[in-house]
Amino acid sequence: MTDSQQPETRSKKSFTINKPLKVVIGAVAVLLLGLTAYVGFIYAISPSVVRDPKLEHYHFRMQLLVDGKAENFGSKGYQTGYAKDQCNANLPEQPIHFHDNKDQFTHIHWEGMTGGMVMKYYGWNFIGGIDHTLGYKLNDLTDIQKVTTHGDYLPKIPEGANFYVYTGNEDGYKLRSFDDWKSQDLEQFFGVVSNSPAHDINKNGGEQANLLDKFFPKAYAHGTEDHSSGDAVNTDSETEEQKLTRINNLLGNVVIFVQKNEPTIDEIKARFNDLEPLTDSTCGG
Repeated sequence: MTDSQQPETRSKKSFTINKPLKVVIGAVAVLLLGLTAYVGFIYAISPSVVRDPKLEHYHFRMQLLVDGKAENFGSKGYQTGYAKDQCNANLPEQPIHFHDNKDQFTHIHWEGMTGGMVMKYYGWNFIGGIDHTLGYKLNDLTDIQKVTTHGDYLPKIPEGANFYVYTGNEDGYKLRSFDDWKSQDLEQFFGVVSNSPAHDINKNGGEQANLLDKFFPKAYAHGTEDHSSGDAVNTDSETEEQKLTRINNLLGNVVIFVQKNEPTIDEIKARFNDLEPLTDSTCGG
């Protein structure tokens, strides 16, 4: 072999060694691109309140009537088990619950939930996204979690039905926009700010777990003797209903009629006169 042949031989050997490496690098690049595209897709279809959930703990009473028949949220299909002691800073796995075999009493455990999310959670999807899924939790990219819905439990919507949404109580009510119900944060929709200690901590920053441990072991499971604004509650002037509303952190009441024609005044009043009674709050609520 002459000296003039040696560089050519070395060049051929070098090409032979690098070819498998190029294949590996190409495969890794394709894998990374696929992973990036997947994460980008689930990011795009997941609302921010699902991508990076924050602890919340408030309630509202919901009644839903389809062609005059009231749905019973106290029935077994809607009910879920839960940790009896929720007096801590642990974020529940799911954001929405019915439990204790109670009708109407809707439990919200993540910030930013909307009426549309509540309906999708139980089978009526008016907000899009992947079926049977509210989105994906992406606050820990090493542990991406799908937030699945509870199931398809709501009844079939009659053909040609309209949605008539009302908020209020025994003293009065008003017709609301179905679009607002679907899209607005429930605090915005009801016009009431949650008094959960987690609410202020999430808005203002700080060590959530440490501060919540100071609040939740107290007698009031969903708040303290103070409003979330820090203003003291004048408990001497409170009615029993106001007290129970406060300690249950109840944002309000909503009645939804799904039918062709607008409900009568008597039909609406009958629903607001049949609200689930409030009881002393417990840590599990």
